[in-house]
Parts: sequence; C-alpha cells; structure tokens
Amino acid sequence: MALFDDKTTRRAKKEHRADNDFSQARQKAFWEEIKGFLSRKSTRLLPFDEVKNQLEVCFIKELGIETVPIDSIVGSEGRYQSFTRHFLPLDEDLRDRWKKVNQAHHSRQSLPPVELYKVGDAYFVKDGHHRVSVARTRGVRHIEAIVYDYECDVPLDKETDLEKLAIQETYLQFLKDTRLGKTRPNPGLQLTLLGGYPILMEHIQAHKYYLEELEEGEVSFPDAACSWYDKVYTPLADAIRKNRIMKEFPHRTETDFYIWVIKNRRKLSDQYGRQLDDDSVVEAFSRKYTRPFWKIIAVFRRIFGLVRYR
Repeated sequence: MALFDDKTTRRAKKEHRADNDFSQARQKAFWEEIKGFLSRKSTRLLPFDEVKNQLEVCFIKELGIETVPIDSIVGSEGRYQSFTRHFLPLDEDLRDRWKKVNQAHHSRQSLPPVELYKVGDAYFVKDGHHRVSVARTRGVRHIEAIVYDYECDVPLDKETDLEKLAIQETYLQFLKDTRLGKTRPNPGLQLTLLGGYPILMEHIQAHKYYLEELEEGEVSFPDAACSWYDKVYTPLADAIRKNRIMKEFPHRTETDFYIWVIKNRRKLSDQYGRQLDDDSVVEAFSRKYTRPFWKIIAVFRRIFGLVRYR
C-alpha cells in the first residue's frame, strides 16, 4: 500500500517546484545586484511617487485594458524596494504570495489584469507586483493590464533609470527656464549625462550678452534661448547629423556632441591653425574620436563612470 496517494504526491511536487522557482529567482536577483554594482548601473525600480513629484506628471485618463510589454515596466508605486529592475524578488517575505501566483501560472489559471500607470513610454505597477514578477521570470513578454495614462513634458522609456530620472528632472527645469518647450515644441535637447544642462544655460547666457551688445538693449532670457537654439545650436546639430558621427556612438545624443564639440572647438582650431566652421570642427572631432584608441578609452570611461562633460 502506498504511503501517500497520488494527490498528496502531486501537491508536494508542486510545492517543491514553486519553492525552487522562487529560490532561483532570488539567486538571479543577487547576481543582478552584483552586476549592477560592478557596472555602476542601478538595478532598482523607479519609485512612482518620486517620478510624479520631480517631473510634475498629471493624470489624464484611464485607457482600459491593454497588452503591455513587460520590459517597459520600470517602476512601482510603493514596492520599488522589493524587486530588482527586472522584477526579480529581493525579499524572503515575498515567497508565499509569489509561490501562489507561480502555481497559478503552472496550472494555467486565469489571473486578473494588473494595474499600471503609463508615463510616456514607461509603466509603473499600481497593483500586481507578484504577477509581473512571476510572468517576467517565466519569460512572458506581454501582460494584460488596466492602464492609467499620465502626461509628462519630458520623455520616459524602458531605459530610464535613477540617473536618467535625475537628468530628466534637470531637463524639465531647463525647459521651464528657457521656455523652449513652448516656443520650440519638441526641441530634442536630450542629454545622457548629469551636468550638461547648466553648460547649455551658460551658452545661452553668453549668447544673451552677445545679442545685447549687438542690439544695444536688453534681451529677455527666453528670447535669447530661442535665438541660441535657431542660430547656434541647430546649425551645429545639423552638421553633426550630416557627418553621421552618431552611428559611432549610439549611446549618445546630438546634444551631447554639441557640448563636446563646443568644448573642443578652440583646441581643434588651434591645432589646425585657423578658425573652424561648424562642418569643419565636427569633421575634426569625428576624425579624432572615432579612432580605435579613443574608442577603447571611451569604453573604459563608461565602465568606470568617468565620462564627463567638463
């Protein structure tokens, strides 16, 4: 006579499998944290309340049930410290609830849609953290969700992390101070490093002084910003785009290169013994920094967090 019936054995196997799945997910979370530490890249979810306050997002409407790419879910309301960026569980206290959801997945039980906040192209979990975690761990690429849409003046996407959030916060303040978000809709002045927007403000301030000397009268800062954008920034950005240097540095933006080219203009002009126009200075910059030696140096700087504007 069997000590345990088939039903008891099946239940024990399911319990063991669920425990094992959770333990493996915790182990992956540990290695994800180590990898993030070594690469100096945050592995944590974005806190929705912080995003809402810093970027001044506002609710628009409920979009109803939609199918959402799981890798576009970057944050959480309230539980951002319980899971890694890839929604791997960090706390042992999550085990029981996580196991139940995992068993439901194994049994192909129907689960209710999760609830998500949508900000730009990024999503934040309002309800259903364990369901998102289990689904992502099991390799599910899309999830059904009730989506609440929020408006934001700066773009967010699945690549946004804590550093990029800080950059977007300074970008929002830059757009307010210059009013370029209103006078030049979608100006595209995106940066990938902290510290860049104060440099742009210095450039605009210098252009303001130039205009006031030229016109012998006071020029408002927003008017100076428009003039700088049209007469200084845009021609150089066009030269950068025409040179196609961006294909060599896909992780950077045209505005990044604007700052680096301006910073190096005088040095390059001294090197060539003449004042260089926009096309020439971009070409000189491109020839120098697309060489194999400088590419290796750039990789080294990125790994060790040494990339700076100044």
